[in-house]
Amino acid sequence: MRKLLAGLPLSQAHADGALSGFLDRFDALLPPARLNLILGGEDLSPTRRGLIEGCQDAATCPWRDASAADTPQTCGTCRQRGVHRLVCALPEGQKGVLLLDSPKRAGASWRQLLEEAAQAVGVAVRLRSYNREQQRKQATSRHGALARELHDSVAQQLGYLSFQARLLQSQLGEPEQASAGLQELCVGLSQLQRQVRELITNARLTMDGRSLRQALADSIAEFSRRCIIVFELDNRLADDALSPGTELQVLQIIREALANAVRHSHARHVRIELRQNQAGDASISVEDDGIGLSPASGEQNHFGLAIIRERAASIGARLTIEAIRPHGVRVHLGLSRHQDLPQGSFDGLHDLITDR
Repeated sequence: MRKLLAGLPLSQAHADGALSGFLDRFDALLPPARLNLILGGEDLSPTRRGLIEGCQDAATCPWRDASAADTPQTCGTCRQRGVHRLVCALPEGQKGVLLLDSPKRAGASWRQLLEEAAQAVGVAVRLRSYNREQQRKQATSRHGALARELHDSVAQQLGYLSFQARLLQSQLGEPEQASAGLQELCVGLSQLQRQVRELITNARLTMDGRSLRQALADSIAEFSRRCIIVFELDNRLADDALSPGTELQVLQIIREALANAVRHSHARHVRIELRQNQAGDASISVEDDGIGLSPASGEQNHFGLAIIRERAASIGARLTIEAIRPHGVRVHLGLSRHQDLPQGSFDGLHDLITDR
């Protein structure tokens, strides 16, 4: 049972349904007992509704009137119904209550068990809330980056092409000027179509069962078909060096760097290099021999760089974008095998559980 409690926070970090699974395993290890979790009105397990059906009309149930303490206490209302129930609120201000039904009046051992369970569940709930908040931030970041790219690139080009179309209409009586305007309009539409296709591809991009090695090779082949730049891939990263979520972000960052090189650099050669040192730290760089970083390559024009920065921040990577000599740009990404946990780390609370 202690092993189950100690492993709950780690399980929660890797699976959003860990709490429901924990309740089931708890009951399986202690068949006479039943454990239930009331978490902000959320029904974690529909099969457990019967455990609290008798409490729906009892206004004095501790978990219903928010009087439950973070130490186990007997529910007097349930005792009147012949149910031996201990109630314990989750610690650290978490809005949740554990209910433990035992076959007979609970003694000190049951109370200690429930208190330890409340500690473990409290950490797991915090982890779940943190994970969901991070997912929301990442989703918002991705949507914001896509919106900026659409607004500041696609929308501007559409505005310019609309102006060109009106100008062309006014030149219909002047064939030579109209022909030149029509040619410029066709080129602009072709470029815009390609850019929209890139945005759609990136928005829908997944690993689709591929390794990062294969996904990178596929991406290089895709970009090679679209331009005359020579791409060189030197991947010495172990296949298990990065987590699946980090692999997808790294792939997106590399693709965005390649797209920027194709659009803006006028490069002839682009080198993609992935390395790993003895400590397991990863180093990824995309380097081109183009015109370098111009004063106009700030946030207001090259929103691809902003997308790269946001993706790097989402995986805790160190990012540098710099001009190189004699000319060109290098995008470098550094990833530590053991990233520092964000502020509000759960290590301390997890240690409290495992040391008990």
